[in-house]
Amino acid sequence: MRVAAFKAFVTVTAALSVAATAFGAVRSTSEYKPDEIIVKYKSNVRRSRLAMEGIYLTVNVVKVKRFGSQMRQFEQLILEEGTDLNNAIAALEKDPSVEYAQPNYILKALPVEVAQEAKPAPAGIPCIPGMDIPGCDPKACLFPNFPPGCKDSGGGQPPGEDPKPPGGGGRPPVADKPADPAPGADPDLDKAWGIAKIHAPEAWKVTPGSQSMVVAVIDTGIDYNHDELSFNVWRNPAPDAKLNDVVGFDFIHNDGLPFDDHAHGTHCSGVIGAVGNNGKGISGVNQRVSIMGLKFLSAEGSGDTAGAIKAIDYAVTHGAKVLSNSWGGKGDDDNKGLRDAIQRAEDKDVLFIAAAGNDGTNNDTDQTFPASLNAPNMISVAALDSNDGLAYFSNTGAKSVQVGAPGVDVYSTTPGNKYQKMSGTSMACPHVAGAAALLWSAHPQWTHKEVKARLMESVDKLPSLEGKTVTGGRINVAKALGAL
Repeated sequence: MRVAAFKAFVTVTAALSVAATAFGAVRSTSEYKPDEIIVKYKSNVRRSRLAMEGIYLTVNVVKVKRFGSQMRQFEQLILEEGTDLNNAIAALEKDPSVEYAQPNYILKALPVEVAQEAKPAPAGIPCIPGMDIPGCDPKACLFPNFPPGCKDSGGGQPPGEDPKPPGGGGRPPVADKPADPAPGADPDLDKAWGIAKIHAPEAWKVTPGSQSMVVAVIDTGIDYNHDELSFNVWRNPAPDAKLNDVVGFDFIHNDGLPFDDHAHGTHCSGVIGAVGNNGKGISGVNQRVSIMGLKFLSAEGSGDTAGAIKAIDYAVTHGAKVLSNSWGGKGDDDNKGLRDAIQRAEDKDVLFIAAAGNDGTNNDTDQTFPASLNAPNMISVAALDSNDGLAYFSNTGAKSVQVGAPGVDVYSTTPGNKYQKMSGTSMACPHVAGAAALLWSAHPQWTHKEVKARLMESVDKLPSLEGKTVTGGRINVAKALGAL
């Protein structure tokens, strides 16, 4: 078992002022759902209904959740409360039809810091569910159009009730896609220092990006109506009539409204693709792109491996070429289910960009997932400050962390047409995801291997990253595009 020390701060509200507060605490064990198991069955073994019922009875299964078409060999088993998880996993792995079984590990939005001095929240500021924020009003809502209570992402319903309340639980409907914005300089572009640091403005002379390039932000969701994002939000060419998945999907509530009630996913999305040259705010690394919002993390920033797997497979099935993943967690094994999902992405020529983590540890020896999986289609990213120094919180890894990118005081979009500075490898990850998308949009015939190789070989070498990452450098998207 490993100790994961999480130091973090979260946004208190996107409509009012922001105060810093602890996101997590020191834990002595890997976290997982106590009564859930992810099982992969062998593909070459026939499973009869009678045999499956015998398996379920052996390990006290009360509910079975099956995955999508790409994952017919997988099941998420919900066990009777109090069942010994280790014994159940051991029993499953003895069955000749089972390839492996593992806990459903908890995964979280990697802790971030809000760039503002920590202080108690003024009276009347809304609380964030599960957060102990002095002075907050538990009856207030996080966003204006959420119903009273706001106890959970998507609706505020108390535990045990239907997690899909009528009308989307206060989550706004998807507005019509706006017309192509009129050209105009982005007035606050200088505040987004990371964009210049990776030389995106020089890269835009080659290409501003393309809306044919789809980037999936697998996170807490996205404010799909944000003025800086809505034009660049992906529109599903063939949405499911029942799920209405027009801009992505919400795996917390199993519907097509992946609205961000945390701020983390919207912030990452702005780094990748805030609309550029529209006379508003900032620009992302891509001035034009299609951002697919996939929400598997709740308002508290928490999710699980089963949700992450579903989000990855949805992204791959629906045409995303780059996956941005600013989340993670520990595990007592190598999280085989997550590894298999990333492998399926590789099989479809998809890049998986991962935040290295904010524990200040070495991922080569103290693994965090998914960053430490070190898959061939993965780029794991460390965080740098504006002086190209390694952020004190950033994980590193001479074998498992490929590059560095801006990750301290990063200015980007937050829900409700707001902007905020945040810090974390969470912010470094979308700089690289954005760079990969920009490079790929200029060379759509390339494979993921070629895109990854070009990004890695074109880095700017830095003393702060020497021996700390595979490349020892920070990404330079203009150099990758041949603009420098």
